[in-house]
Amino acid sequence: MSGSNDMAVGRHVNLGDIARRGARRHRHKTALIMGERRLTYGALNDAANKLAQGLLSRGLGRGARVAVLARNSIEFMVLYFACGKAGSVMCPANPDQPDKDLVYILNHAEVEALFVDEDRAGRLAEVARQVPSIRSVHVLERRAGTELTSLEDLAIGMEARDPELPVGDRDIAMVMYTSGTTSAPKGAMLSHTNVVTGAVNNAFAGEVHDNTVATAMLPLFHCGQLSISSGTLLHGGTVVIMDGFQPQALLESIERERITWIFALPAMYRRLLTETNLEKADTSSLEFCLYAMTPMDQSTLRHAIDRLGVRFALTSGQTEAYPPTVVFTPEFQLTKSGQYWGRSTPLTEVAIMDDDLCIVPDGEVGEIVYRGPMILEGYLKDPEATQRAFAGGWFHSGDLGLFDEDGLLVFVDRKKDMIKSGGENVSSVKVESCLLAHADVSAAAVLGVPHPYWGEAVVAAVVAAPDAEFDEKALITYCKAQLAPYEVPKKIVQFTQMPQTSTGKLQKFALRKELVDLFAETGK
Repeated sequence: MSGSNDMAVGRHVNLGDIARRGARRHRHKTALIMGERRLTYGALNDAANKLAQGLLSRGLGRGARVAVLARNSIEFMVLYFACGKAGSVMCPANPDQPDKDLVYILNHAEVEALFVDEDRAGRLAEVARQVPSIRSVHVLERRAGTELTSLEDLAIGMEARDPELPVGDRDIAMVMYTSGTTSAPKGAMLSHTNVVTGAVNNAFAGEVHDNTVATAMLPLFHCGQLSISSGTLLHGGTVVIMDGFQPQALLESIERERITWIFALPAMYRRLLTETNLEKADTSSLEFCLYAMTPMDQSTLRHAIDRLGVRFALTSGQTEAYPPTVVFTPEFQLTKSGQYWGRSTPLTEVAIMDDDLCIVPDGEVGEIVYRGPMILEGYLKDPEATQRAFAGGWFHSGDLGLFDEDGLLVFVDRKKDMIKSGGENVSSVKVESCLLAHADVSAAAVLGVPHPYWGEAVVAAVVAAPDAEFDEKALITYCKAQLAPYEVPKKIVQFTQMPQTSTGKLQKFALRKELVDLFAETGK
């Protein structure tokens, strides 16, 4: 039996390995920066070890669920690695969600300990009182004298020794809740193997090296930024943590820290390019820019490449297939336009499957499916959804796509968002792309709305560009010149802003609720 245990230890995979092995390779090198604070790899590993011992002393060891509702910080990353070392299950979530949503998540995950920012402690302590499983509430960092225990308190008197617990590589490291764009969020159970695989894939996809100095501007409670930061640390780079995106603050950080690598959303790059101080800023250290969520329009992309002088790539993924799964690499950025997602990352296999669970040839549209070590272990307390997701031996993404003649993955639409109007299939993404190319439109969402004649009518919700006049007839005329007749929106409705998740994902179900009766009376 001891021999079997020795073999398991010898094949050890744990997200805490990233900190421990980083300290072995780069002990005195800076791992994390936030403002004036610096933490070396050695100090990061020591802090994670002490906190892991503190968690264990509180009974928060293997399998205990620990929720983190907090903004970006060095403490967030220390807790992340400490949970891995202690074997506890980290449950990161957006602290700005409505209380009822947080109560649902915390109860569903049966969280035992809650970690929060001090300035939210009062409100979130009230939330915690509605969750019977929570035994303690802690702050990541104490500044204003709160009575709650901090990470520093938990680590006091603890040895900086790795617990070296027999945590299995398929043990659950995190439960991350899906964004809930269509229904109640599901808890994706992610193992240590899933998380470490995501870090490796990110290091490859982002061309990370030992001297990479990367941003962490997007929320660390989101899988994309957390996985990217893990990949940077896995390779020995430095992560510059920021509490959100501010163009001027980013430019100052690029100059001060000699940042080489940026991860941001397309809208952030567009805003950066209009920053008045951009021309005066020294951005010569930049080497690589990654973007996500959606392809960038060619005009913005060309401007960004010319102004910043760096390589750009698009990465895609989802919580259940711990990101990234595919990357649209720099060499194709200006030669292929459209909804390109690119090629699979090194540890990911991608295919297109029809409704009969058969893989289809290149050029045919079907559901995008994945296989590989980054695929989740299952949905928490939902075996039926888990079984459906793995039908045919592949993980089903819910996205429709095809492979082009060069083997590049092209996104067509969300499977549930494909509109069936008058017997024709309409890609909401195609219509959205058409509208977004118009100078008077800054955001667009296209969906099918019940219609007495067409079954579903194509309807667009748009946000007008700054200083632009909304003109529905002019936009419909524009669409008629660009699209097939059955693809042209029957109505275009103006919104001041679109309903979104905290990570910028459009919530079409909220739009559907608002527009469901649009044709109820007239039928036109």
